[in-house]
Amino acid sequence: MIHTIGNFFGFFKNRELNELYVSISIRAFAISLIGVFVPVYFYLIGYPLISIFFFYMLHSLAHIAFSVPVAKISSRFGIKHSILFSIPSLIIFFFLLYSIEIFSWPLALLAIFSGLSTSMFWIPYHIEFAKFSDRKNRGKEIGFSAVIASLFSILGPVLGGIFLTIFGFKILFMVVSALLFLSVIPLFFSKEVHEPVPLSLSRFFKGQKITDILSFLGHGIENKLGTIVWPLFIFIFILGEKYTSLGIVASLAVGMAFLSTIFVSRFSDLYRKTVLKIGSVFNAVIWVAKSFIVTPLQVFVAGAFYGVSQTAMHISFDAITYDKAKKNNLVKIILEREIYHHIGVLILFLILIFFTESLTEIFRYAGSLSSLMRFFF
Repeated sequence: MIHTIGNFFGFFKNRELNELYVSISIRAFAISLIGVFVPVYFYLIGYPLISIFFFYMLHSLAHIAFSVPVAKISSRFGIKHSILFSIPSLIIFFFLLYSIEIFSWPLALLAIFSGLSTSMFWIPYHIEFAKFSDRKNRGKEIGFSAVIASLFSILGPVLGGIFLTIFGFKILFMVVSALLFLSVIPLFFSKEVHEPVPLSLSRFFKGQKITDILSFLGHGIENKLGTIVWPLFIFIFILGEKYTSLGIVASLAVGMAFLSTIFVSRFSDLYRKTVLKIGSVFNAVIWVAKSFIVTPLQVFVAGAFYGVSQTAMHISFDAITYDKAKKNNLVKIILEREIYHHIGVLILFLILIFFTESLTEIFRYAGSLSSLMRFFF
């Protein structure tokens, strides 16, 4: 076990990834302080569930619309500058969110800035990780990134819940904004990276595989079901609208993910597709179980198992995605991932808008099916 952990933490020779590790850790902590509470905030200031789901649908539309321009911006100004540019738009989103009760900002305006921010962060992030990670150790490198982010994020939701209870959203927004700017600094300790984007609309659709498309769609559906819809559901209907309880659930899932990452990432380098298949099935079973949950204790237990299944699924999924990207057109594969991911999100929230009263059934069927959509990736 000691040997395994020693090998796992032996990734300090790759300067580009080291800078990315530090940056993502600070950013993950900042986001963990507030991320799980954003849909809850909409709900508490009077927005009905349909309006919240509509906002996230608009967010994904914005992300899709900005994806290709962002890839070209990353090529022109550099990957690190693109990540830097994502911070002001995210802070503007937080400001609009905080002041929405005063100025009644349209949800579309918030969605534009949040979609711009996520596209300007995740597209260059995936490009850089695919470019600089090592094929033989990619699972460990992805796992190492997840572990460091988890270490900084485990207490984030709990601290965020306590912060909200004592100080409110205003102070929390200020703290998160400062941390987000701080997170970009480590990226500029080495030279900028430019990745060419020889891409046209006709080439984008050429050579796409149906299994890849289904996997990316499923990834988007399951991800937002777990990070937005489920926390909102348990906050309202099971946890009695308590910030701290929701924070504990989120922290528990992150903690279990952290404990399982060290071992899952090692096996992912040896048996990528097998680990993904096991994780997909395990995750599907958990979603079926989640649809029957009615007590806080059941929420905590399910959250712990969910953290493990997410680790098995996401580390291997990311590793396979980066493998495909390095073998083919790097930017094209990353754009496919991001665009189809958010098309999946659009499908999810469109269903939710029309079937808001059937959340438990959506957890059961959409959660399990979207997990299994990655089985043949």
